[in-house]
Amino acid sequence: MGLTRRGLRYDDLPPEAADAVKRIALDTVGTALAATGLGDGCVEAAAVARGAGGAPEASLIGYGVRAPALTAAFVNGATAHALNYDPLGGSGGHLGVSTLPSVFAAAERRGGVSGAEAIAAMAAAAEITARLAAALSQAGVNANERFLEGQLLGYFGAAVGAGRVMGLGPEAMHSALGAALMQAGGSMQVVFDGDPPAKAIYGGFANLGGMLAALLAEQGLGAEVAALEGAAGVYGLFYGGVYDAAALTDGLGEEWRLLKARFKPWPTSGNIHGYIEAAVALAARVRPTEIESVVVRAAPALRPWCEPIEERRRPPNPTSAANSIVYGAAKGLVNGQVVLADFTPAGLTQEEALRVADLTVCEIAENHAGRAEVEVRATDGRVLTERVDTPLGHPSRPLSEAQLAAKFEDCAGYAVCGMNIAQARELLDALRSLEGLADVRRLGDLARGSAD
Repeated sequence: MGLTRRGLRYDDLPPEAADAVKRIALDTVGTALAATGLGDGCVEAAAVARGAGGAPEASLIGYGVRAPALTAAFVNGATAHALNYDPLGGSGGHLGVSTLPSVFAAAERRGGVSGAEAIAAMAAAAEITARLAAALSQAGVNANERFLEGQLLGYFGAAVGAGRVMGLGPEAMHSALGAALMQAGGSMQVVFDGDPPAKAIYGGFANLGGMLAALLAEQGLGAEVAALEGAAGVYGLFYGGVYDAAALTDGLGEEWRLLKARFKPWPTSGNIHGYIEAAVALAARVRPTEIESVVVRAAPALRPWCEPIEERRRPPNPTSAANSIVYGAAKGLVNGQVVLADFTPAGLTQEEALRVADLTVCEIAENHAGRAEVEVRATDGRVLTERVDTPLGHPSRPLSEAQLAAKFEDCAGYAVCGMNIAQARELLDALRSLEGLADVRRLGDLARGSAD
């Protein structure tokens, strides 16, 4: 793919693509900041990083310290995804997780990398991730049936982004993709078994593997294999060889699939957003005390987000809560909104929300595909229904710049480094004008929350 070549420059990007990349970067940094204070698995990831020591090459977002670039890619990848609040691709995948952590770790390690160069590298990473996902969706593949698509495809996006910063040539980039394949994984078993905290930080594994692959290729390690299209490449190994090859190359360099990025208004799996929006709308029509029963209607592909019903009603941890349609709908019905505080220990034990969750059942059928529907039966006999076909955050219903900024500032307030509103806004301004930075190390200084 042409995107894996080092020739992609900032000037090659149409303005709308460069702007989309900056929005992806902004949103990803914000969600990573919040995760340092709230995210499952982040305390453990940061502890491992601190204990490992090593050269202070790159910033740990929100932690006030620097670490080796490989470690920074892991920790920042972990925090970027830990709250399930990061940007998604239009066809699947997590575009922020697979682009920013490794690109910025590689850029700080190298030094002298301009913001414009970083944008070009992130564009390459985001576009290959988006196209890898599109090749599955256009072939009708349920990419999350057995594998975590966001983790699995992230290895390749991270390798391309870091490799672009390192200036890898075509052969070396080919090897970086091969080395990424050798590490790639992402099992849905962590979802089937109730979302243990480790599931939250899968973005760290993808960035660790992608960054390592690029570093090895930079040193000359050969791994020139058919990482994508081979019989045991990513599609052959994980998806039975079923994919739409045209999606990988059609319109390359002219049609930018990263423009279809989706930015989350709520800190949950994107599969839940339509149900939250429907529930919030219903909250204006019925009081929590009037709710007698609730039905959420979902397609079979969403069964893991509905079952096992006992855990989906009363999630044992924030990661499980962020993957529960039942919990998200109950919170929306009771509070008229869903916010980060709903995924704290106090939020998980809100009695009224849990009562409504206990009254909720999931109706799963093929004819529910393509929409989110919530039905409430009230104690006075009313039956109220809300249906959402296209949830807020979809490219056709994007978050505004003001909404993204408010989300960023809210997230920054949870950072363990104690970032105040003035510091958050300075970082926000730097991300908005990223193309003007002479060296992205300045961004690292701001994002980690303190100066060395």
